[in-house]
Amino acid sequence: MSKEVYTKQEIKQLLEKGTPILFLDVRDEAKFQTGTVESKLADTRNVPYVHMLAQGDKLLDEETERAVKERQIITVCTTGNKAQKAAALLREHGYEAKALLGGLTAWKDDEDEAK
Repeated sequence: MSKEVYTKQEIKQLLEKGTPILFLDVRDEAKFQTGTVESKLADTRNVPYVHMLAQGDKLLDEETERAVKERQIITVCTTGNKAQKAAALLREHGYEAKALLGGLTAWKDDEDEAK
């Protein structure tokens, strides 16, 4: 079985190598508006996990569906738990998705260290 999560260091290495990535923030829109993963090398979209569950077989809207083609999906939430559930749901529907281990908490810790 392949690994289902990436650490922040692994993601940074992927970005540096030019791997096409789409961050999918699976928190609700209000939390997304307060801040999310930001990278000049990858796009970030908000698709709440609860919306994915409610959609049945069509997890992503058409615009996001186009955006994920040929990209590695990395799901993001606050601590990583919901992101792992969302990534598993996406994989069940044929997407290549992994979660950010530790979520935004881990990602932000890294930013604080860089200051």
